[in-house]
Amino acid sequence: MSRDGKLFLLLVGLAIFSLIAVSFGAIRSKKAAGSFEIHNIVLCDEVDGGIKPVGVGSSFSFGTRQLCLWFEYSRAGDGENVRVRWYYKGRPIHSQAVVLDPGSGAKAFCLLLEDGSPLPKGSYSVRISLFDRVFSDTFFEISE
Repeated sequence: MSRDGKLFLLLVGLAIFSLIAVSFGAIRSKKAAGSFEIHNIVLCDEVDGGIKPVGVGSSFSFGTRQLCLWFEYSRAGDGENVRVRWYYKGRPIHSQAVVLDPGSGAKAFCLLLEDGSPLPKGSYSVRISLFDRVFSDTFFEISE
């Protein structure tokens, strides 16, 4: 094999090795791997002092003045934020973004009306997303 052929094979081999090394590093990276997780998602009447859900359910009675979304998360990167969107009869009614503490933890978001009146009867949903990735669409209702 000529000298130019050997040099070409050496360069190709080096390029392949470099691509493999960079790919492995990207896969191991938390951000590139998308390893951020949200789990144990529940709807509840309220949260206690230790940020634990109280009155968990998917159907709530009319007269309810607030409902809370509670979830645990893990592997959050520095500056990771999620968006929580509440919907009533399919229409958005509230949206909130929050920066999560790095690592693992729990968060609660509550839906209530400004004047403190009961939430209207009907079907609701709440969505948790990070950028364009939807982690959860949770459906619930307020009825008689």
